[in-house]
Amino acid sequence: MIVRFTMERKQYWMLGIACSGALGMMLVNYSVTGSVFPIPHISKTAISESAASPHPDVIAVQKPSMPQEQQPLPSPHEEPAVKHASLEPPPAPSAQTNQTSPTPPSKVAGSKKIALTFDDGPDHKYTPQVLDILKHSGVKATFFVVGNQVKKYPDVLRRIYAEGHAIGNHSWDHADLSKLTPTRIAQEIKQTDDSVKGLIGAVPSMVRAPYGAVSPAVKKEVELTGRPLVSWNVDPKDWAGTSVSDIVYNVQTHAKADSIVLLHSFGGKDGKLDNTVEALPQIIAFLQQNDFQIVTVPELTESKESK
Repeated sequence: MIVRFTMERKQYWMLGIACSGALGMMLVNYSVTGSVFPIPHISKTAISESAASPHPDVIAVQKPSMPQEQQPLPSPHEEPAVKHASLEPPPAPSAQTNQTSPTPPSKVAGSKKIALTFDDGPDHKYTPQVLDILKHSGVKATFFVVGNQVKKYPDVLRRIYAEGHAIGNHSWDHADLSKLTPTRIAQEIKQTDDSVKGLIGAVPSMVRAPYGAVSPAVKKEVELTGRPLVSWNVDPKDWAGTSVSDIVYNVQTHAKADSIVLLHSFGGKDGKLDNTVEALPQIIAFLQQNDFQIVTVPELTESKESK
């Protein structure tokens, strides 16, 4: 009987000790954290690593085959007696200009200049949408036009010029000029010049080779026209069906002072450039909020030469 009583008392003592210990821990937690329950520890290192994780599927900038920072080429001995688009003022605006016009790019704050360029147009679907966005944002851009597209959509070409954008020659039919003879290269450039001049009274003020494909013969033929051969150094590959977020992210992470951004206003994978149109307002907003002034390629070249 005595042994049984002692064992029962021992169990009560052990239970009491366990309860006292638990009560003590609850009091300690309450005094430190304000809660009777323990709070799990979260590593600050884990948080910072999560915030710094790289953007998925980012497309790297694709360098063209020609030098990235192309300086204007020297004029030939006999300079052609032609007017260049963007060097002459566009036609006087129509009667609708009673509305408040957007702030001209030269008045927009920004110490770093950057040029947005659009290749392969004009067309009837995407080029007008791009022009609407540029007009709404008060931004001037540069359009490298293809001659046979100009022939199909003359009114869109006239609008590009009338709204103050710069115009460049992008060949007649988007041929790889580096694979052509000098005679054919000259024909590709001249046909487009003639088409543009017939509509706005001036030839394009610069040339961009399709695909960025440049050979000594291409350089020579462009030089003979007395105009610069223009490339790019930021290529978000909008033509390849790239997502809106990746188009924007690529520009955000590669834009710097004096950059030339390659975009498109016609063509694209399966003929679609909806992602370009959707990304453009975001690109413009980012640049304007980050001390960039968006200018045309001739303005960018003039600014670099004056430094």
